[in-house]
Amino acid sequence: MVRVYWSDQYEPGNVSRIMNFKKINQQKISESIASEIERQLVEGMIKPGERLPSERDLASEFQVSRPSVREAIQLLKSRNLLISRPGGGTYARDSLGDTITEPLDDALISNPEVVEDMLEFRHALEGISAYYAAQRATEADRKIIKLRYEQLCNKQAASVAQDEAMADVDFHLAIAEASHNVVLLHVMRSLFKLLHKSVELSFGKLYRNDSGREIIREHHQQIMNAILAGDAELARDNAHAHINHVKDTLERFNREETRNRKSNERLERITRDLQG
Repeated sequence: MVRVYWSDQYEPGNVSRIMNFKKINQQKISESIASEIERQLVEGMIKPGERLPSERDLASEFQVSRPSVREAIQLLKSRNLLISRPGGGTYARDSLGDTITEPLDDALISNPEVVEDMLEFRHALEGISAYYAAQRATEADRKIIKLRYEQLCNKQAASVAQDEAMADVDFHLAIAEASHNVVLLHVMRSLFKLLHKSVELSFGKLYRNDSGREIIREHHQQIMNAILAGDAELARDNAHAHINHVKDTLERFNREETRNRKSNERLERITRDLQG
């Protein structure tokens, strides 16, 4: 404790009362470093699964000693925000991704109902992302969205499903980032793998002809243009229209697939009966 002697008129030897103040401790350098890294994790500047710079580079960036950086990293590991991986390096934890997406990966492939559930989820999430992005996007956000859209168009032209799916998800994540809603962004990023897989699986049904790919490209452009124009209502409506189109197209394809399966089964049965 620090003792402070106080009187209305202080004179040596004349102490009217004693006030006790707690000693003020400066925040340790390592805690300051940990707070800054944690802020970047929360705000999405450091992505789930992303590798952090080396201790040497972090020390140079923060202009501190390497032991201070090392202590900060250990502190964030104790909070389960960072992890070490075999082969070296420190990484941002994958957050919910490991616990949510992995059990659903196989279900996405085997159960069409999970695909429908995912589309319902995207309808809600991407609609509100576009809405807030139109209201809150900075000039830098708008440039990023345009760059992601151009990247998506290039990948669509190349017609490599996996790359195109990744670019599609990156475009929608850029919109979530522009919403400046930390919770919304982390929910989207935690389900990144699941979003990627659901998008990739839908391409075979959506892109049975060239017009299908062109329609999706136009949808993305309409969403982007509404955000760039700052029209929140239109941005949300365009995002909803995009997901509704995907949902309707997949349902139509599944109905056709069911009819074809039933017809082929009948044909096989009749053929066997006639041959028997």
